[in-house]
Amino acid sequence: MFVVVYQRKFFQQQREMHQQEIRHQKEITEGIVQAQENERERIAQDLHDEVGASLSAARLFINQIQYEETLPDMIELAEQAHGVLGTLVQEVRRVSHHLSPLVVEKLGFTGALRALFQQLEVNGLQITHSFQFQEAALSHEQQLALYRIVQEVSVNIIKHAEAQQVTLSLTQESGTLRLWLEDDGKGFEHSKESPASGIGLSGIRARANFLNAKLDINSAPGQGTRVEMLIPLQSVKLS
Repeated sequence: MFVVVYQRKFFQQQREMHQQEIRHQKEITEGIVQAQENERERIAQDLHDEVGASLSAARLFINQIQYEETLPDMIELAEQAHGVLGTLVQEVRRVSHHLSPLVVEKLGFTGALRALFQQLEVNGLQITHSFQFQEAALSHEQQLALYRIVQEVSVNIIKHAEAQQVTLSLTQESGTLRLWLEDDGKGFEHSKESPASGIGLSGIRARANFLNAKLDINSAPGQGTRVEMLIPLQSVKLS
């Protein structure tokens, strides 16, 4: 009887552990899917707000040329259309950089981050960054996931934080990469007991799980936001 009861308890524990693992994998999958949906929604919004508006303005200028009677007025409208199209080209490049992981392959991981920081500086942010790690220690999957995490946090800073300064550091110690990203914005309600789930944080958590990383987010109203990740090197999960 003792053996039978023990076996039943053992098998019950095994089933519960298996179910818990299934739930955990489901949460990770749902987080990744949600991150992809957020990415698509942001790109669609960018195309609608920026690219669509610029194309409409250029079309109006070009269409108006046929109704002008003097050459100087035609030239002025053409120059205005040219300026709008120039801005449009830059906007399309920005959207494509957000969409395509080729920016990491083309510029390298740190180069892609610097390009991202240049975009943040255009929005008036002051960026301080420090890289003290070997880029070769990161697999391609780790580089892409980390880039997406920094990109997601950066988008949140632009849209929600109302920050002026951003600090990022990447340091390598004893087989672990430490990412530290901090802003001086308005912060938000967040605690370990009641973590926030909006503004792209689900996607960040999903990618942190993908990296087997320890993620710590600290924020409070009026105190900015700090994101810290400890990533074990060369331990990325293969999908």
